[in-house]
Amino acid sequence: MREAPASPHLEDGAAAISIEIDGQTFHLHPGVTSGAPEVEASTGGRFQLHPWSFDSHLRALGVHAWLDGAGMSFDAEGFASDVLRGSGVPESLFTELTPLALWWALGGARESSLGTLPEGWVQAGDVRARLRPWTFSERARVVEESLTLEPDGTRELNLERYLRAMLAVSVVEIVPAVPMDTLDGASTTALLEAVVAINTGDERNEDQTLRTPGAQARVLAEVTLKLCRALGWTPSQVWATPAAEVDRLLALLRLTEAHTPAPAPKRRTPRLSDFPDAVVIQVEDD
Repeated sequence: MREAPASPHLEDGAAAISIEIDGQTFHLHPGVTSGAPEVEASTGGRFQLHPWSFDSHLRALGVHAWLDGAGMSFDAEGFASDVLRGSGVPESLFTELTPLALWWALGGARESSLGTLPEGWVQAGDVRARLRPWTFSERARVVEESLTLEPDGTRELNLERYLRAMLAVSVVEIVPAVPMDTLDGASTTALLEAVVAINTGDERNEDQTLRTPGAQARVLAEVTLKLCRALGWTPSQVWATPAAEVDRLLALLRLTEAHTPAPAPKRRTPRLSDFPDAVVIQVEDD
């Protein structure tokens, strides 16, 4: 999506501006009663773009984004229709204004304040947020709580519920201190992207290998688990170690394993029949 640098909030008395998005030109005029702009449609009508909120954003994602065998799918046209519907735009103009609706929901061309942030902090639109990755148990709990039972007996992930819970777990602090559900769409989008990134980690070639069944994946898994158990490392630490060092570590482990004495057999407590002078009476049925 390509856009001209422009502010989505036009001051009273400001001149109309034109922006280009995906090869289409849109004309924005200052709102009559507020700073929110009015978009001029091809019909000549003008429609004020209403603010896009945190709740609206997550609700629309829950409806228009879903997981399937190929990963995450997103219905951009359906999402844009929700944005336009919320601004009172006639349905006949939805197709024409879809690129603008997506632009508006993501905050338009508004620039975020930049600067060096402490570790663990991100800039998310109008706010700064301190994040932490969720734990395995927290993620498992959220997934379980986000599954809904369908009439056919299958269980489907409620994406809106899942995203809300993930944000609640991973967002430690927001500055300025405002309730998360008061954020606008642009801040919500930036915050979601940062939280998803911190919870998924960087994609590595090893991750792709492990998802592909075969001998290469099996060898990688065996070596990784062996070094993790021996050294208390994480898989990422093993994969980031120079290959020569991994070879040395594996050689050391093989040497120690080869010279580790086998455990002594457990001694069985003697029974009465084991003594040489014992008299054993065997009873058999006729």
